[in-house]
Amino acid sequence: MELIETLLLSVLIGVTFYGILLIRSLEFMSIRELKRQARQGNKDAVRVYPVRAYGMQLWILLWTVLGFLTTSIILLLKSLIGSPILIILINVPLIVVLHAILPWSKRPKPSLHMAAIVSPYLEWILRKTFPIMRRLEKWVGRWIQPEPFMLIQSKDELLEILRHNADEFDRISKHELKIAENALLFGEKLVQDHMTPLNTVHFVNADDELTPVVIGELHDSGHSRFPVYSENNQNIIGTLYLRDAIRLQKAKPVTKIMRDDVYYINEAQPLDVALHGFIKTRHHLFVVVNEFEDVVGVLTIEDVIEQIIGHPIHDEDDRFDDLRLVAKSKAATKRSSRKSNIIS
Repeated sequence: MELIETLLLSVLIGVTFYGILLIRSLEFMSIRELKRQARQGNKDAVRVYPVRAYGMQLWILLWTVLGFLTTSIILLLKSLIGSPILIILINVPLIVVLHAILPWSKRPKPSLHMAAIVSPYLEWILRKTFPIMRRLEKWVGRWIQPEPFMLIQSKDELLEILRHNADEFDRISKHELKIAENALLFGEKLVQDHMTPLNTVHFVNADDELTPVVIGELHDSGHSRFPVYSENNQNIIGTLYLRDAIRLQKAKPVTKIMRDDVYYINEAQPLDVALHGFIKTRHHLFVVVNEFEDVVGVLTIEDVIEQIIGHPIHDEDDRFDDLRLVAKSKAATKRSSRKSNIIS
């Protein structure tokens, strides 16, 4: 008799452990995400979603079964041990492990596939017991909400949620997580922190002739766009595109090839303002000015996109020698009045 009870006790503990893992596997994914994956054709999600749609009824069923299993384990232990003190010493840690530790443990990880295997049987039980479960759901629903909406208080909290999902469930790759982090923090980044400072900008003099030698020097600079100045680098009058210069069949003045539209942006502006400016103007280089309207550097669309994707990119003509990595943020300070486009 004791052998049978011992075997039954082992089975009940194993089933209880499996039941807790099943509950974790059914609840670790929100019902909205489950529905989305089911629509995309995830076979496991297709099987699990109808069961999760029962909401509170599903959890009442599972926790009721788990309660019966735990009670049965306690009664069997009482029958096998007999001593009240030993029963307490064994049952208390057992209940803590089964109901406080296992539901929140990192291992084993919840499995949607495991939930999908059991879901058809659970759905059948829920259909058969629907009248009873419906009444219980209404009664229990007065005090608890089974599927609460997650209220996120800050960007930092959202980032922690993303990092947790990436670490625990491998649903987000490290590259995707990095892009998400950069995108969330993008609005806090300023132009002055990511521009190319004035002392490393490759300017082109408006008086220059675009000879093969000059074009070669422009190509070797590693840039594809160049601000054009007249008299000094505080007077920007246009932008020269390398691709326009290399198409020349013979030497021409810079002023004949450059594009005379110039857009300015203040160094204190956030990068998202610059990004909207690039999209609106379809211009890929902005001249950066300070509060006194002094030119302090330039900002390209690549500079902005890099802050989202997290690594340097090449534009259509660049070899990308990133001079910003070795530049010191220094700028000449000559007051200059200008009548041009201001990005704000």
